[in-house]
Amino acid sequence: MTILSSQKNSWQLWAAIGFWFLIFLIINADVVRHPLSHTTMPTYRQASTQWWAGHDPYTTNAHAGFLYFPQAAFLFTPFNALPFMAGEILWRAATFGLFAYALVRLNNFFLSSRGQPLGKTFLVLSLLAVPSAFASLRNAQFDLPLAALIVLSAAEIASEGWTAATVWICVAVALKPLAVVPLLLFSALYRKLIPRIVVGLLIVIALPFLHWNPVFVAHEYVRCFDTLVWASRGDEARYSDLAALLSRFGYDAPDVLKTIARLIFALIYLGLGAAALRRLSRIEAAWTVGALSADYLMLFNPRTETCSYVFLGPFVASLSLYDARQPGHNLLVWLLAFASLGLACDAFPKIENFSINDLTDRWFKPLVALLFLPILIRFIFEKRPPANNAAFP
Repeated sequence: MTILSSQKNSWQLWAAIGFWFLIFLIINADVVRHPLSHTTMPTYRQASTQWWAGHDPYTTNAHAGFLYFPQAAFLFTPFNALPFMAGEILWRAATFGLFAYALVRLNNFFLSSRGQPLGKTFLVLSLLAVPSAFASLRNAQFDLPLAALIVLSAAEIASEGWTAATVWICVAVALKPLAVVPLLLFSALYRKLIPRIVVGLLIVIALPFLHWNPVFVAHEYVRCFDTLVWASRGDEARYSDLAALLSRFGYDAPDVLKTIARLIFALIYLGLGAAALRRLSRIEAAWTVGALSADYLMLFNPRTETCSYVFLGPFVASLSLYDARQPGHNLLVWLLAFASLGLACDAFPKIENFSINDLTDRWFKPLVALLFLPILIRFIFEKRPPANNAAFP
């Protein structure tokens, strides 16, 4: 049973579709009016053009550099080949469409119980989760498809679709190095993925060698490694991880302490994932591992940007809806709903001299991610009635 087949005539479903379409139209109207404002597309276009010309796309430009694996320049080629405005709109259509599909899957596998209208939950999920994607959609960043791919990986793992999950995870890694975190966490907890991921990564590694100059490709792997090591320092004032939250309130942690904290919490998140597999249903556990990977990335990736919190939006929003069915969770439901909407704080327009983004910059979103961790711990260890999730076909 899917949302499209079972609720084809539901007004809630049509309202959700209308909401998605309206957001897409608004964003693209702004793109047409100001095509070079608030966008990362020039970086992707330049990298793809340089890649095929045999020129090194990597730089140490902290604000506009190409900080991805070579596969990203390769995969962006079809959009770079299109006329300028067509590429702008179709890239956003593809990534926003993938995000929509991910929320449909999230709704179907985690939120929808037998006998409950799928259209209604999808509408509310859309209203809560889509705002976290506003900035990333406007900026055309790889964060939006990566957020969708993490959700889709969790959905496939929940249904034991190991090969499909591997495809989604490997595509995520090809798009952005950050996907290594969910790859490692899913692989460590679901060993059936390991042989498939090994094969998938070999294919991903080989993909750039379709280039006309294999020697250039080998050199670019070295340049990629050097650039990513440089970028991992993440010591600029523009980022929004846990270190930025602490810095915002007066504590600048030394680099050694940051590294130690990342390693320790990587083990803590891994342990929480293992506990989820032992204590929760297959569906709840897969959702939890996806949520843990997103939360870890937000707090401990040294280059977390405000747009990156689209990773967390679907999980915060879906947990709000899930907890709405649990007795005694009313306050938590509203807090999670507020938090999911608050993840759009960087997308609100400036009104005269007042800016919500300036007011919340570098502390609100990391605080949401930090407070989401104990909520996930509660979710793992709380005793509650068994979930009545929708059955997979």
